[in-house]
Amino acid sequence: MKNLVVPVVLVLAGTFGLFSSGNGAQAQDLAQVLYRFENRALTLGRYGAVATFQQRLFAQAANCAGKPANSYGKADGVVGAKTRQAIIDLQPCLNSAVRAAVGAESYGAITTGLWRLLMPPQLPPPDAIERANQLTFALEGTDYDVIQFNFCQSANPRSGKRYLEGDPYCFTNDPRAYLTWGPRGATAGAGAEIQQILFAAERANPGLLRDIFGPFTEDMHRLALGNNDAAFDLLCAIWVNDRERADFTRRFAAYGARAEVQESYRRVYDAANADGGKIARFFKLYASIKPLIRRDPTEIDLAFFIDRATHGSVPPSDISQLVSQMTKFVTRTRNLPSPGNLRKQLAAWLPSHHKYNDRLARDAIFLVDDPDVVVSDAHRRMWLQRSGLKASDFGLSDRRYVASYPVAAPTGYEQIEKFYTVLPQDKRACPSTVRRARKK
Repeated sequence: MKNLVVPVVLVLAGTFGLFSSGNGAQAQDLAQVLYRFENRALTLGRYGAVATFQQRLFAQAANCAGKPANSYGKADGVVGAKTRQAIIDLQPCLNSAVRAAVGAESYGAITTGLWRLLMPPQLPPPDAIERANQLTFALEGTDYDVIQFNFCQSANPRSGKRYLEGDPYCFTNDPRAYLTWGPRGATAGAGAEIQQILFAAERANPGLLRDIFGPFTEDMHRLALGNNDAAFDLLCAIWVNDRERADFTRRFAAYGARAEVQESYRRVYDAANADGGKIARFFKLYASIKPLIRRDPTEIDLAFFIDRATHGSVPPSDISQLVSQMTKFVTRTRNLPSPGNLRKQLAAWLPSHHKYNDRLARDAIFLVDDPDVVVSDAHRRMWLQRSGLKASDFGLSDRRYVASYPVAAPTGYEQIEKFYTVLPQDKRACPSTVRRARKK
């Protein structure tokens, strides 16, 4: 059996020395679960701190178990069976006090103590807001370096082929999203989130588009400043050319891999005129009934708000009717509804008319940890088929509270007058068949 390297042992002395005084509260904090793999792996992204944690964990676990360094695969931000095995393999190299502190009983979970043990102080454990956002990331399933063109992406029901595969017709199931990018499904169509991110990232990092997109630089500037028709024509001209499409996709992957671009991506979605504003409405709603429920939103409430802002219905700007409904629901008996039952009722008042079954399955993620919530067998089967994830897999609890969400200011993109920025040759490049796309 091998020992952890000396620097980690020194970190332990500072991090866990407080246990000599028998501070049970701190012990519980260090044993708090951040991520736990049970039935489904947690896809948390290749570019976050979790991937860095995995690198350090895999090296130490391999050293402890006498295994090759590549035994656990790549540090890919996916917390699954290999990550759990590495945590288990690490245990024999920790003394009993440290093992208890990092939550060895949690069977391979990433805990606060284990994070502090392996990570430098400047990378603290992810807080509830970050982990709640990661839950939605895991459900969306695409990383920052992934784009998808949505021109003619559906197969012809008769031939089974797509337009680029030789079918003469163009079918699409998303005619208003010409390009989709990243973990929140940013589009260059009706929502123009991609244009907003390009604008914000370039304003913060002048010249970044030129450095990465090279021959596509002017196209990207025209996309960022263009109207909806311009976005269609510019992107169609790139998509229809095999060589340009491949080069553009490669360059966009390099662009999305940049930390400063990811920061702009998150800022756009956290803005008051985007998902951040939607999440703020939930907090306003709960603040209105706080005198009745005597608490702020829980960590699982927060995750529910974020996921609803990304995929589903949210409170309207005028929340007065919802406040009245929730007040009646909360006060209908002498016993306060559990956090899960309150979420379940709120979801019923905010039905999603888009991908209804998917929304039901996602809502279940925020219900199954609450023992007071009755989830029907059909609803549970739907949840297991689509994800099987629980909010507690991300260390989120109904016993801890979050008072607010850091809503960002708008980027200023919304104030810019958009116009048609396409060159004549680009407009001609987009086939008429694509312009007459058929809805699948």
